[in-house]
Amino acid sequence: MGSHRRSSGRRIEHEAGFAVRGESMFKRRLFVALGIAGVVGATVLNPAAAQAASLTCIGTSFAGTLGTDQSICNGNHYVTMQTNGDLVLREGPSGRACYASGTRGANAAATFNQNIVGTPYVDIVSPSQGRIGRIMGAHRTPHLATNASVNSRGEFWIGYKKIGYC
Repeated sequence: MGSHRRSSGRRIEHEAGFAVRGESMFKRRLFVALGIAGVVGATVLNPAAAQAASLTCIGTSFAGTLGTDQSICNGNHYVTMQTNGDLVLREGPSGRACYASGTRGANAAATFNQNIVGTPYVDIVSPSQGRIGRIMGAHRTPHLATNASVNSRGEFWIGYKKIGYC
């Protein structure tokens, strides 16, 4: 079972699936179930933070495709292509959503398009529904945008245009 340390120093177990801080009956049952399943030493946080722990971080930017459950991460901030088709910027370890594309579609992926003739953009495409969203970025003359990225200040950029921030 893999684990990693968040900058807060709390340990999150990847295979725990979902953990929560607090005293509700559900949370206590979940913690007991995780203990029975052999997940010993898991810190109980919240669903969004546990989701972040189970995602694949591919770096701080992408110039191609960000697939379902993949993220770009920088410090405590991450942009994730969720399974429901929503591209979301979150702040960890709380998991608070700061920006969401509002798109919905099963197994969607986000693809960066440099578009040297016009404006760079990220298309969100679902295999079953086709394109379900487009987020426009910007070039800065004479420089062309080369990727979509998240920085350590919690800003999500497409090329030279800030799309969302925490």
